[in-house]
Amino acid sequence: MKIELASSHSVVNFAASELQKYLEKMCGAGADLDLRLGLAPDLQLADRLTVRHAWDDEIHVDVKDGRGVIAGANPRSVLLGVYRFLHEAGCRWVRPGVEGEFIPRREVRGLTVSLHERAANRHRAICIEGAVSIENVLELIEWAPKVGFSGYFMQFREGFTFFDRWYSHKNNPLKTPEPFSVEQAREFTSRIEAELQKRGMVYQAIGHGWTCEAYSLPCLGWDMEPGRAWPVEFLQNVAEVNGKRAVPWDIVSIAALCYSDPQVQARLADCVADYAATHPQIDLIHVWLDDGFNNKCECERCRTHRPADDYIVILNAIDECLSRRRLPHKVVFLAYVDMLWPPETNRIHNPDRFVFMFAPFNRDYRAPLVQKGPLPGLPPFERNRLKFPVDVQENLAFLRSWQAGFRGDSFIYDYHFISGLHNYDPGQLHISRVLYDDIRNYRATGFNGLVACQLQRVFFPVGLGMYVMGRTLWDDRLDFGNLADDYFLAAFGADAPRVREYLAELSGLLNWFRLREKDSPLDPAEADVDRRAEDVLRGFLPVIERNLSLPDTCHARSWEYLRNHTEIVRGLARIASFRARSDASAVSREWEALKHFVQENEDCMQSVLDVYAFVDAYQDIFALQN
Repeated sequence: MKIELASSHSVVNFAASELQKYLEKMCGAGADLDLRLGLAPDLQLADRLTVRHAWDDEIHVDVKDGRGVIAGANPRSVLLGVYRFLHEAGCRWVRPGVEGEFIPRREVRGLTVSLHERAANRHRAICIEGAVSIENVLELIEWAPKVGFSGYFMQFREGFTFFDRWYSHKNNPLKTPEPFSVEQAREFTSRIEAELQKRGMVYQAIGHGWTCEAYSLPCLGWDMEPGRAWPVEFLQNVAEVNGKRAVPWDIVSIAALCYSDPQVQARLADCVADYAATHPQIDLIHVWLDDGFNNKCECERCRTHRPADDYIVILNAIDECLSRRRLPHKVVFLAYVDMLWPPETNRIHNPDRFVFMFAPFNRDYRAPLVQKGPLPGLPPFERNRLKFPVDVQENLAFLRSWQAGFRGDSFIYDYHFISGLHNYDPGQLHISRVLYDDIRNYRATGFNGLVACQLQRVFFPVGLGMYVMGRTLWDDRLDFGNLADDYFLAAFGADAPRVREYLAELSGLLNWFRLREKDSPLDPAEADVDRRAEDVLRGFLPVIERNLSLPDTCHARSWEYLRNHTEIVRGLARIASFRARSDASAVSREWEALKHFVQENEDCMQSVLDVYAFVDAYQDIFALQN
């Protein structure tokens, strides 16, 4: 096996090691292969390229019978080109970890791949959320470029809260909490950064926390800190609401500041610039304000204009600080909660510094984000009395209002797999299709990609949605049906069509999304959903059982997850039946049984199911309220 490097770069070297690893698995270590790998200009292929931006990816693969070239527009593109070549050769990665790899055995003769592709979207990234171990994150980063992702977003300065949820085993009293510290979180962040750098992935960071960090208050998450003595200077600059300056619910990350105060603006700008100066490894620094809503300052100066106008002033000040220090970082700003209402008078001075992010945190995921006819007008801005859009067309109206004033680079920050949303779709076929339709429409909507704010462990019982996300962000011409068929075949083997039919049948048993509606009981006509679910499960269990011992590890593991999933579906169906009968006591009883099952079996599902988020998604809805 001969792999010749035409370019000297650590990412290209890593791409070569990945290529050799998987080719040896497919064809054997002694296979007669002769491949050249490198940047397109070093392979005299520069004239084939169309991309110019450092974050855009383009690949050229020309291999016939195991001989040829794999080239990319940049080092990351070379790695992505390797994975695309391997994908066309039959390799599949259905979930993170070695047990999610389907690598076929094949002969070198016939190993022929010819393609030239440019990624349909510039921004193709995943954001840390949920509860995670360091192994969860590292495996996800290892998996992501194999299906087309190009970046990762580390929230807060060290992601402490996401790691702490796992190591303290919140929402699972059956596991013993493990000691965890901020220092460990920082060590983990350094390890994550090294893995991103190894792959040339675009690194995004921070988001929330600037409003605290600017006053030397570490911001680690959203936990309440009752009884904490807040610094006087901080309290003097906290937003005045109802005539009082205070930290709402003792959660510092949701405390707004007096954003019109020039001293506050300067302090925030200096804080961002100071951090950028000591963190050159970050490509995009997200600069968000507080994570609260209807909590903005009502002082005489602030209430004369929208918060978004102050936000723009702060962003322009950040740009001036970064420019003065000759720092190259791009800054991400967003439309979110109160900032959905765009500025009325102020505008970004240097659009090239900034990337706009639209965050429709409250949107309805039962329909794709696609415009249908004329959009409604924006509701009036009423300070601290705002109602946020749920309807897709309303969300698009807010987006268009921001786009009218900023036409630079942008992406959507969306939440298809956040906070257990996908748990309300047992087969994941509906949410995956909505996600697919969203991505296919990004160009028309004006987005240059997606940063997915989501749980990291969303591969239970399948990872169809994540596979669809990565592949469609790379190539938005792909057909959803073909993507789904391809995924299920790689994950389950010969009985894949039956799995897809089975999951579709589960999703069709009930409008599962209505389980989220705490105060809205189901229709009494749906009281027999437990019986109907049991019929479906009983009919398919023999298929699951006979596939549990398949020789391919990837296939066998997929069937094992599907078997565990049957118990969760059974529990949710019972809960739904009792909800339809308005039997709150029985709902609570069945929920406690289901919760115990998930907690008791967490270890065997840990890498694919976020138990913390699963419990969090349902606890307040199903637990018996006193």
